[in-house]
Amino acid sequence: MLRVTVSNSGQGPLPELDVGEARFVLGSAPEARVRLPAAVASAEHVVIDAGWWFARAEIAVDGTPHGAGDSGEVGTGIELALGAYRVRIAPAPAGTHASPPQRTESLARELMRGLLGGDSAPSLEVERGPVAGVKRSLPPPVSTIVIGRGEEAQWIILDEDLSRAHAELRRGWDGVTIRDLGSRNGTRVDGAKITEGQLLRDGQSIELGKVALRYRDPAERHLRGAGATVPGTPVAVRAAAAAAPLHPAAPPVRPSAWPFVIAAVIAGVAVVGLVWIIAA
Repeated sequence: MLRVTVSNSGQGPLPELDVGEARFVLGSAPEARVRLPAAVASAEHVVIDAGWWFARAEIAVDGTPHGAGDSGEVGTGIELALGAYRVRIAPAPAGTHASPPQRTESLARELMRGLLGGDSAPSLEVERGPVAGVKRSLPPPVSTIVIGRGEEAQWIILDEDLSRAHAELRRGWDGVTIRDLGSRNGTRVDGAKITEGQLLRDGQSIELGKVALRYRDPAERHLRGAGATVPGTPVAVRAAAAAAPLHPAAPPVRPSAWPFVIAAVIAGVAVVGLVWIIAA
């Protein structure tokens, strides 16, 4: 098993990813085990297979530049450089369990936040209730917020249908989950009452008493292609550039001009012959 640690200058600590598969991909493709922003990585930038790395695009390994087709052993550990990103790959400590699939998605979202900057944290907006229009961003992982009408809640909403401590939101390295805290009127996500912790997805609605909230995650929205732009360059353009073939396409074959020249000569001879016959 290998442990993958991604870091980016100017960004806080990111979750480690313990990969149990012998073969996995580092790249910007949605199915990549270690998903990096398309701004810095091609769809399959590096393949790790049975303790070896295989470059599918230009990359620096332990400070040495390598091109597509180069390879080497992971050994006791290597560091890959892709722009401002550093990816450390090394054997995981003994007894380590593989990270869940949600960790891959979470890592991709956190890396995307680094590109988006500004207001890119997941948030909740009140769509119905006594404080309609209020928006609250969730603190960085690992953090929790309790919603209710009592003083023990971190987000107090004065609605008589809310319990004092109604529901808890937890932002962890595997996403944002919500769970009901045994409230009197229950908690619903997209209309369905929840009985245990549930992972939230961008755009889902949350109902607590008469209060309706909308969960938003800009990074998730951009990763699935619904976002407009990353500062500087549209995401779609970055993704298309990253997915371009490693070798430039051959220039289009232009049709030869000789057939047209020959046809013109033949037509000219025919005209001259016709004139000679008429004049004879």
